[in-house]
Amino acid sequence: MGVTANADLGDATDLPADDVPARAGLGAASWVDGGQAVLDAAGQILSHNDALGVWLGGGDPDSGLGVAFWDLLQRRFPASEMAIQSLRVDPVVFASIDLEGSGDETDGGWCRLERTRVGESEVVRLGSMLAPGKELAEQGWREAYSGPAAGRELFLRLQRAEAQLQKLSQHWPGVIFSQRPDFDFHFVSGRIEELTGVSLEEWRRRRGRFLDIVHESDVAELQNQCRLSARSGQSVTNTFRIRNVQTGRVSYVLEHRQPSLSRSGLLLGYEGVWLDVTRQTLAEKLLTSAAWKETLAVLTMGLAHDFSNVMAGIHSLSESFLSQLEEGHAFREGLDLIKKSSLQASQLVHRIVNLHLGKPGERNYHDLNQIVGELLELVRKVIPRRIEVISELSPEALPVYVDAVEFRQVIINLALNAADAMPERGRLVLRTARQASRPGASSWHGVALRFPCVCLTVADNGTGIRPSHRDAVFDPFFTTKAGGKGSGLGLYNARLFAEKHQGGIALDSEEKVGTSFYVCLPEADFTESERAESAAGPEAQRRGLLLFASSDSLAGPTAEMLRTEGYHVAVAKLTEQAGDILGGGDYLYEGVFIVLESAGTSLAPAVASWVSRHPRLRVILRPLGRDGDDLEPELVRLADLVLNPELSQRSLLEKLRATLSR
Repeated sequence: MGVTANADLGDATDLPADDVPARAGLGAASWVDGGQAVLDAAGQILSHNDALGVWLGGGDPDSGLGVAFWDLLQRRFPASEMAIQSLRVDPVVFASIDLEGSGDETDGGWCRLERTRVGESEVVRLGSMLAPGKELAEQGWREAYSGPAAGRELFLRLQRAEAQLQKLSQHWPGVIFSQRPDFDFHFVSGRIEELTGVSLEEWRRRRGRFLDIVHESDVAELQNQCRLSARSGQSVTNTFRIRNVQTGRVSYVLEHRQPSLSRSGLLLGYEGVWLDVTRQTLAEKLLTSAAWKETLAVLTMGLAHDFSNVMAGIHSLSESFLSQLEEGHAFREGLDLIKKSSLQASQLVHRIVNLHLGKPGERNYHDLNQIVGELLELVRKVIPRRIEVISELSPEALPVYVDAVEFRQVIINLALNAADAMPERGRLVLRTARQASRPGASSWHGVALRFPCVCLTVADNGTGIRPSHRDAVFDPFFTTKAGGKGSGLGLYNARLFAEKHQGGIALDSEEKVGTSFYVCLPEADFTESERAESAAGPEAQRRGLLLFASSDSLAGPTAEMLRTEGYHVAVAKLTEQAGDILGGGDYLYEGVFIVLESAGTSLAPAVASWVSRHPRLRVILRPLGRDGDDLEPELVRLADLVLNPELSQRSLLEKLRATLSR
């Protein structure tokens, strides 16, 4: 309940807090300040102080003895009858409720009732929080709230409301806001900094920033929705994109907006919330895209088959007629051209059909040179002829263990992106090589590779990428293309492909010079299929654990215990070594078991990095010889299980098994 005072309560010192007769002159029958009474087992008043006597008797401090206190309260506060009855039967020793008055001059206003049980008796304390409406109207806020108790009560209530709002703002997963009619924020919660890149201080200082962070394609629709909401007075829910001004990252937000109108219909502002629904929107788009791709594949295969039959007929007829014509015949040159063109068309259709052969998810051994070589002719056909396509394939075989269907999609996406970056004449290079170190000067996305690795480079001499955009180009929905010309998912899918194949993707770019994308994959050692078959067999039930400890004396006993129980255990002493093992792809590790002897160096940043790269990884902490209360708070937050140092081995293994099975 909110109240607004017309006068400063701190100045209301003309009436003393303990001046009962003075209060009686202000409507003593409805105001009580610290009234106390002792009740017997039947709820009748055995004794009371003067404040409660005045409230009971309309000015007589001695009245009220023998009165049935609970019945009196129910008559004066009919709206709180159920709360009063619940309080009477509540077995707890200490309890309190707020009593709601009706607002006229006959009731007790708003009061706080506190009750304490003492044997068969009860002690009650009654204090007013808000006087009846008529008293406030006739005497004003200064007279009604002249005492320090009333001022303290109002202050505490405002503090509680403020604390609840602050807690909600901190823990709400989205943004809570209050806007003026011109879209400037009257209030906004802190999460907006993360989504927009604009600090709270800047939101307060600079006006007119709101529409700057809304995606340019969504501004008009959002303004139209707000106008309709303001005219109708109804809330509106819609989804639009916002762009982070620092990183360029695009997020989808679900907004619920409620207009605030005056009695005459004037727009006073908006109240609303945002929820970040980028992941949900991404999933919906991927599902829609997958459904359409499946339909398109069926149509393409059918059309390609029919087209191939037509070309085969043309090729056969031209070959037959050519065999019947003498050398030097006038038709011979034309028929020869028809024969060659129909053969090229058949080969091109055959390459298109090959793109649809096989199913995504089927990995096998391939030579990277062969995959790129087979796609070159198709790439030359689908990109504009003003762009020169050059291949620089490694002279040695580059074995990779990949899903060839997905890899072809990645190569074509990278080639088409490069073509879009060259609006005029350009040069596109597809290069394969064995790399001895990680390429790319800009940010790396993927696992920590073991070198040498196999690398595909797609390079262009186009417009380049701005420095502010380079960290965001692999994020979902990020695109610099005009609306409707790009989904922002091509490079994101390339990143997912590289990470899924235990590789990575990086880029080098310079504005007005060009861009190079590097897709790096582990070089196949021809044991990958055996490991895959092993993972699919009965021994796949053997769970993998990475044991992290600073010394062999700590790791040895724990590793032996876990291996005896059937776990596959790898041991690491350094955080860099642990990161390499987790990202190596030799084994699927379900958990990292950290043995701690002393506080030592902070492990939280390293563990956070492991979990971000391997989201399914479970983190188990086992402090040795010390209380777990002194563990690093951030490390404890990242942990799925913290083991008690005194836990028995049997209990430890049961908890570990339950954690890994979740």
